[in-house]
Amino acid sequence: MSPGPDATLRPLYRSIADRRVLESPEAAAGPRPEVDLAALAFLFTGPGLLGEFAPTPWRGVETVWPLPKPAAAPLPVHQVFADVVEQLCADADAVGITMSGGLDSLAVVLHAAALRPRRRVIAFCTNLVDDSGVPAADVVRRLLAALAPDVELVVLDPAACSETPAWSPHGPRLDPLPAINAAVAALAADAGVGVLLSGNGADELLAIPRFAALLLLRARGVRAAARYLGDSRRSGPGWPGEAVAMLAGMLPTRQRTRWYWAANWPQWCAPSISPVVAEPWRQPALARAERWVTGTLTSHQEQRRGWAAADAYDSLWPRSYLPAAGTVPEASPFLHPQLVSAALAMPLTDRYDHRLPTAYQRCKAAVVGLLPPAAQPMLPTRKQYYRQALAAAVSAPVHAPLAVAAGLLDPSVLAAEELDTAVRMNVLAVESWLVGAYDAGVLIPGLKAQFAQRSSR
Repeated sequence: MSPGPDATLRPLYRSIADRRVLESPEAAAGPRPEVDLAALAFLFTGPGLLGEFAPTPWRGVETVWPLPKPAAAPLPVHQVFADVVEQLCADADAVGITMSGGLDSLAVVLHAAALRPRRRVIAFCTNLVDDSGVPAADVVRRLLAALAPDVELVVLDPAACSETPAWSPHGPRLDPLPAINAAVAALAADAGVGVLLSGNGADELLAIPRFAALLLLRARGVRAAARYLGDSRRSGPGWPGEAVAMLAGMLPTRQRTRWYWAANWPQWCAPSISPVVAEPWRQPALARAERWVTGTLTSHQEQRRGWAAADAYDSLWPRSYLPAAGTVPEASPFLHPQLVSAALAMPLTDRYDHRLPTAYQRCKAAVVGLLPPAAQPMLPTRKQYYRQALAAAVSAPVHAPLAVAAGLLDPSVLAAEELDTAVRMNVLAVESWLVGAYDAGVLIPGLKAQFAQRSSR
């Protein structure tokens, strides 16, 4: 038995025509599903590019995210995490885990390796080179040798990954390198893996948010607040933002919320859109982005969220649902509703521990708390970033013939090849999804004539 729909956060879909709420977006779209190009264009607005989410790509359908509530009587997060890993692996003799070398996937690996009865545990590591020149596989090998020597390791060469993920009606895949995830899924299936786990969602759920200095000062004292300020100086608004956050607490709710948005998301105060989007889809996409900004600000005001609480909320919501890339069921313990509810019941200050040795560990204290104390000397000391590797992976000329033929993207801008990495990734994601929709016989505005010709053959 694979993890069921209750094993991960996932959206539902409401038909605008009859207000039914369904699990399938294609079913909610009615008997003649049609692609909503304005929704796909949203992916090239500021919130779509940086927030990594999008409306459902079906005309006449709305996305509904059932948001977990904080647990009324929460168990310790480390206990809930252990229970969730056990649940996800309950029916699997072999467990696969995508491992990057960071704290999140390491926590999943160590808990899976500690399950009784024992399972075969396989770590899949894509050997990307981080921005400091360190290959991911070197870090993973060191961690496994020291902390989980019985875990098997499969290393993937990113240049050799050419698989295509299965098409999904949920919309374009917004994972950075979908071909790599498809390759991992294929290798996991060949190895007889029953479930493929990851550390996805850990940062959004458990990392200390911005603007937490005042909360830490009140809860933990001067030393904790001072250490946090030192750790956050290069994050987002940095020290100036923390100082303004302290002063903003004295403002009326509406003004406090707008100051928060200007400090934390200045690029979203007036949403913009990439020139790659063609007319007439630019204005409808911008209008959606503006409605999302207005709705988020209204939610923060109605809930009277302080700056730290608002940032924690914005980090987690809204989300994009990422279905399995292949035939093996996929899940992340950090996106399991039980763990999300337990984490939401935690004070935000419990996500930070000034006593830990490095900024990376201090800001992810809630994840460090999931690991056995004996592992502390071997834990990763810094976060690895792969901006250069991701940019290189999509540096080739970008072609999107179907998106251009539908009138969604401007061919002259695509040909200029001056697109940044995020835009390139979303162009590829949208084109891949449209190809799958076309092959499935879905109506795509601008391509209806082609469909009529194909159906008459």
